[in-house]
Amino acid sequence: MPEERNDRREPGPNASLGQLGMWVLLVSISVLFLAACAAVIITRLQVRVWRLPGHAGVPWGTLASSVLILVTSWQLQRALRAIRVNAFDRCARSLRWAGVTALAFLFTQALNARYLMDLEGQLATQSLFVFSYDLLVGLHALHVLGGFVPLTIVQTKVQRQDYSSSRHAALLFCVQYWHYLTLVWFVLLATLVWAGSV
Repeated sequence: MPEERNDRREPGPNASLGQLGMWVLLVSISVLFLAACAAVIITRLQVRVWRLPGHAGVPWGTLASSVLILVTSWQLQRALRAIRVNAFDRCARSLRWAGVTALAFLFTQALNARYLMDLEGQLATQSLFVFSYDLLVGLHALHVLGGFVPLTIVQTKVQRQDYSSSRHAALLFCVQYWHYLTLVWFVLLATLVWAGSV
């Protein structure tokens, strides 16, 4: 019996290598997001015509987007807590809700981009603010879409009970990735709020 329990445990070095790989991935992606934010800030400081007079701020729907991605992150943290006590059903339920709220986040972001295009009117394609908004939001949306791959994989493994309280590194890395996307969204939002109001 004790041997079976040891087989279910992940060796320390593998978990450490996996965590190192995760940090390298997140740092690499951060370079891309920071470069995009820097490009928007530098462009904003150098141009005189940024958007149409009388237009300021970001679409109000970004508040809904922000709430949705926070709920996604919260549900994933609940899933992680559940697997740590071998509560497979609770973990699977939280992962499903995370997927639903992440999809709702993407849908809301698409509506926000559409609303901004309509707000700017015929000159929307020439507005540097609309371009910057679409650039940052689109870049983030691509990484959110990519996050559905590990999310689907861990959901399947939770359903099969492939994880345990002592063996769930892949779920941990998935949760870390989505927490990272949540943090990045607020950095991008701060950049867009500044660029949209200056």
